[in-house]
Amino acid sequence: MKNVIIIFSLILPNLLFADILEKFPLACICDKNINALKYFDCKQKVSGTQLNIIKNQKSDNIFMFSSFDEKKYQLVEKELLNLVFDYNTEDYISSISIKDNLDLVFSISYKEYNKKWSYDLKCVSLKKE
Repeated sequence: MKNVIIIFSLILPNLLFADILEKFPLACICDKNINALKYFDCKQKVSGTQLNIIKNQKSDNIFMFSSFDEKKYQLVEKELLNLVFDYNTEDYISSISIKDNLDLVFSISYKEYNKKWSYDLKCVSLKKE
């Protein structure tokens, strides 16, 4: 019984991760369910984006291309129901965190000022079934 639980616990996260990747490409817009000021700020700063997965054939790295800022974000974390992609520069780190239900948080952390801004977006899968 212990072996079954161990095998199941090792396989389940990989299946869930694959499930999120199967939903790409995504179209994402600011979340209307947040308060009006945050929504308006999000619309002014982020608007909408399309996200596409790019797999590097030479290595196991997975990237995501954002049409909003035209940058390639690298996958840095795979949790049970969450993917985190980062884009690093000398001045800031942009992060995109996507949950299995396609809730997305786009955040920018400025290193010099130790400040972080984040925006909630809602996404839909553009993949045809």
